[in-house]
Amino acid sequence: MIQVCIVGTGKVAKAFANTIYSHQYFELVHVIGRSHIDFVKSLNSVTYSNNFTKLPACDLVIIAVSDDVIRTVSDQLPIADAVVVHTSGAGPIELLSKHNKRGVLYPLQTFSKDKTNSVDNIPLFWEATGDGTNSLLEKVATLLSHKSIQIKSNQRIAIHLAAVVVNNFTNHLYAEAKLFCDANDIDFSHLFPLIEETTRKIKNQNPQENQTGPAVRGDKETILRHREIDKRKELEDIYSLFTAQLLETRNEKL
Repeated sequence: MIQVCIVGTGKVAKAFANTIYSHQYFELVHVIGRSHIDFVKSLNSVTYSNNFTKLPACDLVIIAVSDDVIRTVSDQLPIADAVVVHTSGAGPIELLSKHNKRGVLYPLQTFSKDKTNSVDNIPLFWEATGDGTNSLLEKVATLLSHKSIQIKSNQRIAIHLAAVVVNNFTNHLYAEAKLFCDANDIDFSHLFPLIEETTRKIKNQNPQENQTGPAVRGDKETILRHREIDKRKELEDIYSLFTAQLLETRNEKL
């Protein structure tokens, strides 16, 4: 039985807590956070504290907090024999330099407030320092997720950047498109089938081969008509940048 303490009460902490709490090979012994929120109350027999300077005996401490406070939280924790990890895609292991046994468990997923999240069926990237830490984190990652992958630091931040592009940036595009639809009295949900089909296609084909639209076809008259439509500057900038990049694939410019 691997005993685990989780530091944090956000969405990532909750996903790890849900997976660990219900797993036969783990025991969630303690949660540390700034606020005793509902998901902690639902974990029967799991103790809670807002004191970062004390830890119960455990094998693994998972720091699941925002990147900019990982080092601060890590430095507050007492030195113990447990392995200490953070869950950031971009944060270096050195943020945990106070602890000799340290590593990373990075779940590649966006977590939602309106559903019960876990890490058992998503890519879980792990990284460790030292043979003893390496063997424990390999076992932990393999038990927690069906898709555990060992990764190097430079690969981890690279896939995190790619994740920002496909998740955060595309969601920003959706947000801008919805604002545009709202301004033109168009139901944004009409675009849902198109979004779903575009997402389906990338699972089976190279996205470059799937690219369609007026810029790929070199249809400059349509592009100019689009440019004449009144729109927010943010959307105009996005349209201009993306269109210019796609035209370049044809060695063309407006």
